[in-house]
Order: sequence, then C-alpha cells, then structure tokens
Amino acid sequence: MSDTCHSIPSCSPPTAKARTICACERSISGWLLSLGIIGILAFPTKSADAANERPNAVPSVVEQNTTGYSQAYPAGAPKTASWCNGASKPENGEPPADFTAVTGIASVFPKFGATTPGKDGKIVVANGKTWVRLRTTKEWVLVQDQSENEIVGAHFDAIVSRNVAVQLKVEVQTDGGTLVDGPPSGRNDLMWLVRRGSYAAGAVDAVYVQIDMKTTDPEMKVVANVGADWWRSPDALHNGANNRGAGNSNWVELSTNWSTLYFFSGSTAQFVADPPPPLAESSLPSTVASTQRTASGPSPCLRTLAPR
Repeated sequence: MSDTCHSIPSCSPPTAKARTICACERSISGWLLSLGIIGILAFPTKSADAANERPNAVPSVVEQNTTGYSQAYPAGAPKTASWCNGASKPENGEPPADFTAVTGIASVFPKFGATTPGKDGKIVVANGKTWVRLRTTKEWVLVQDQSENEIVGAHFDAIVSRNVAVQLKVEVQTDGGTLVDGPPSGRNDLMWLVRRGSYAAGAVDAVYVQIDMKTTDPEMKVVANVGADWWRSPDALHNGANNRGAGNSNWVELSTNWSTLYFFSGSTAQFVADPPPPLAESSLPSTVASTQRTASGPSPCLRTLAPR
C-alpha cells in the first residue's frame, strides 16, 4: 500500500471527556509502511491484569512472527500484499544506516468471512511500547510508550489507489488505555504512536513492538496485527526515500478478552537468545510451541502460506 495516495480530514477540537484525533499529514505518514501497514507493543498494565482476562501469552511471541500461523484473515486487504496472510518481514529488518527514528504501528480489519459486523463496538488499545536494540551492546532501549505518547490514526480502504481517509475517533481512558472506533464497512483502523522514537544513525539493528487489544462488543469480528516502520528522522515527511517497513506480525482475532500482539524484526534465533525487557525473564521457545487458534477457513490472499 506504499504506492497509494491518501488525504485526511481536518482535525476536530477536543471535548472535555474525549479527544477526537484524526491523522494529520505528519502522523498519517507513520502508517504508510513500505510493506503495507502495521506495528506497536506493550507490557501489561495493572488495569489489564486486574480484569483477570489477560492470559500468559508469552509463547505466542514466536507464533505471531512465524509465517502460516494467523488466526484469521483481513477482509478487504489487497490479495497480493505481502502482509495479507500475516507475518511478513524484509530479508534484512535493520534500518538504513542513515535513519534515526522508528514508529510502532497497528492495524485492525473486519474478519474475512464474518457475517456479523458488530459496527457499534469499539477497540481498546493499551500498553503500546516500542524498543530498539543497540548494535554494539545488544541492549534493548524503550523509545516509545503509550503512557507518554498519543495514538492517532484513520480508517482507510486498503484497495483504492486514491485512498481518502475517514476520521478515526480516539478517546483516552482514565486508566491510560485508548478507545477507538471499530473499522467501518469496507475500511480498516490504522493506528500508530504519533511521536517517533529516536536513536543515533547506525546504532540499532532491531525493533520490538507489543500492544494489548480487545473489543467492547462480543459480536465484533475483527483481526489485528502489529509492526514497525523505520524513518530517516523523527520529523521526516513520508516519501519513498524517508521510510522503510521493518515488517509485521500475523493476524490475531480479537475478542472482549485482552490479547497481546507482538512483533520483532530480525531472526527468531537472535530474538530468543536476546529478548527485550518484557520477555527477558520468560523462557521463549525457539520454534512454534503450539497452534492455539490458527485459521480454520481458506485464505483470501494469493501469497502462498508456509506449511503449519
């Protein structure tokens, strides 16, 4: 989708209890990945844990980044897009040598084959964070944190070549989470942390993103994935020379229970050997340990899936 053009509605003023945020020129560019879309991250907050809804999903970090393990597929996505079936990464997920910024990104689509739109429901987004790994020391550094950063975005029709964005309403909750409208018919939700994380040119070799997400309506049938986008600088405008996609995760089917979505660039072996802080005390599998909920139906995408 990097070859599409997008226009954005003008921003609305905030209200007392909610801020309506639509994507303006600089923030909309954060979505336009060279691969197509996606990314963000998270470490569970007290509010998510207190609800006793969030399972220990740490083993899923490898499953969500292994081709062929999407739980469902997005309706309306370009069938030939590399990310349509799920996990997609360039051969080298490192940023170009002169780039100095990164943004976590998330995408929500209607579920392919679903008959219930659940159009009155919303998506809750919490704990969005992005880490980068220093090349020389292999230390992971937190560069984006939803608790100190805004989530913005818009609804897009992913297939249309002249793609006009529809306003995405964003309401910040008292517990630090963010409530956003679900994707309307024929469109999706594209979201990102508006202030890019920064680092010194040539200093990092990988990125890790994580986020908690759930729906407010049990009838909603939507899928989500996350990823990241490298940028030449924290304020560079979007064009082919200024941003590169680091990749994106598999599709996870959302429900009214919390799901944790993960993305990491680079190889699984490198990631498992040197995990970021949220996972450092966990024992990560080097391969997919189980397929808890892989897609039961056919894929609408044309790219060949790897064997499960």
